[in-house]
Amino acid sequence: MKRRKPRIKKAQKEPTRKGKGPDPNHMTIPWGRGASEHRPGLFSEQYLMEHGEACAADVFYALRENVERINKLRIEIGEKPIRACTYNSFAKYWHWFKLLRLIEPVDRREAPIYDFLEERVFYRLTDKGKTEVRAWQDPIAVAHPEFR
Repeated sequence: MKRRKPRIKKAQKEPTRKGKGPDPNHMTIPWGRGASEHRPGLFSEQYLMEHGEACAADVFYALRENVERINKLRIEIGEKPIRACTYNSFAKYWHWFKLLRLIEPVDRREAPIYDFLEERVFYRLTDKGKTEVRAWQDPIAVAHPEFR
């Protein structure tokens, strides 16, 4: 008859999520997609309200600076930094804003910095863009509710 080795019980891991109460040092505003402070649509609307007119690149760079500011605050309190959108994904948002007629082009244009870039076209809010709320939050869902 074979001898069996005695079984060694593995130690159980402690649960990674503990039911602790809220930490007063942590920020209470939501992060990620729920954070209205850095969502491309809501940020773009706010930026255009403050500045009157702007090109997509100006709004994007301001959005990136805003996310960097938020990330500095998050790092101070020990939370992970959030990822900002890329210019490509922001340009898709900008395209949807034009399709939904939330923004319209103005006569102002600027020459590009480099020859391979396109001319900078400036936009302003339309009357619909000033009153609309849902389209700034999720423009694709407004244009195509069947996707959501």
